Amino acid sequence: MSRTVTIEVGKRSAWLRGQGLAAVLDEVQSPRMWCWRQKCLTCPIDRLDDVLAILEHRDRRHVQLVAVDR
Repeated sequence: MSRTVTIEVGKRSAWLRGQGLAAVLDEVQSPRMWCWRQKCLTCPIDRLDDVLAILEHRDRRHVQLVAVDR
């Protein structure tokens, strides 16, 4: 599994790229959907703190956060 996750943060949504992210989103009971434009998972940013806690602290994965204007 790749250790790097890229998360693009917009005004209300976040776009997540990496392996195993659907399971993490399900674990924190976050709504998720497939973004057909960006070809990745997307979720609301108000659940992103829980996702980051799991990825960085428990799973020890490298997370790259990028602010985008979409």
